Amino acid sequence: MLVRLLTAAFATAATAAIAAAQVPGAPVLQNAFANPGIAVAANFAGGSGASFYGAAAAWGLWNGRFQVSGAAGVSRSNGSSRGAYGGRAAMSLWSTSSGALGVGAFAGVGGSPSTKVDGVVNNPAVTYVPAGVTVGYRHALGSHGFAAYASPLYRWTHADFGPTTTSNGSFRVATGVDIGLSTSLGLTVGGEFGGNTADGKSSGLFGAAVSFVPGRR
Repeated sequence: MLVRLLTAAFATAATAAIAAAQVPGAPVLQNAFANPGIAVAANFAGGSGASFYGAAAAWGLWNGRFQVSGAAGVSRSNGSSRGAYGGRAAMSLWSTSSGALGVGAFAGVGGSPSTKVDGVVNNPAVTYVPAGVTVGYRHALGSHGFAAYASPLYRWTHADFGPTTTSNGSFRVATGVDIGLSTSLGLTVGGEFGGNTADGKSSGLFGAAVSFVPGRR
């Protein structure tokens, strides 16, 4: 009974974690729980002198045990705007018998092209490849619910400045909260922290998303 209650109350909250999927400049927010079906979201992210606005979509398969998501939008940094994109796959690995605690794993890839000002590269072309695990807790609040999660991850970054390229990897931690506002609307807020990236960006990234599940009332 408790598992069914948590699943129903959390149905929309779980889909909100598609925030920005794997877009450079946005935090990696991935819950340990997923939800079957399709969801879409509007995303905002910022930090380290950059910002991102875009849209995302997710598809939960195998009764929500496996999820694929993708996002695209506009990233702005160093006075220039450029397109940004990303995708991620996540799987629920384990949960308690009550369904309140869960563990998952994920991996993704994302990138942005370079930009130039007066023929000089001011934003390198970047590729991000993160992978990690996530531990989540969910709780029912009447007919709605919320979940909190923490995700230790490793992120490889490649930056192409034109004449030179750099690559590095860093261990990072992301934390987030998903909230079911209604049966069709969800909200995600969270951040990601860790070492500098290959393009010189510092660690703090923050993001938010509002998700919508078509067909629910």
